[in-house]
Amino acid sequence: MCFSKHVQKILVAHDGSDHAKKAVERASALAKALGASVYVITVSTDPSQVSLEKAKKIAQEAANALKSKGVNVDDIAVRSGTPATEILNYAEEKEVDLIVMGSRGLSAIQCLVLGSASQAVVSRARVPVLVVR
Repeated sequence: MCFSKHVQKILVAHDGSDHAKKAVERASALAKALGASVYVITVSTDPSQVSLEKAKKIAQEAANALKSKGVNVDDIAVRSGTPATEILNYAEEKEVDLIVMGSRGLSAIQCLVLGSASQAVVSRARVPVLVVR
């Protein structure tokens, strides 16, 4: 896959799933190749303090994995709400050039949902979306 050198800001959506971990790996490789910065977002569908703390831990783990590979992480966001909406809102706020996310995420029972969001993000995003399997 070829991406332009104009990609300077990459958003990676991470929920702790295996597909999201692969998305972090892909975002890392792209960021290094393009000299881009990475933003990390984790969205919890449950606004409780426990769920938000779990989401913070997941987001920080993703950021640490990126940093360990020499990637610049500009921001880490934890949001509560509908995953697709929060991912898209954050992407616009940060004016990212590319969104990278897993094709499937954790189940709703585990409070962090991403997989069902990938189709919504792809169909509504104003920037390219790389869906990783």
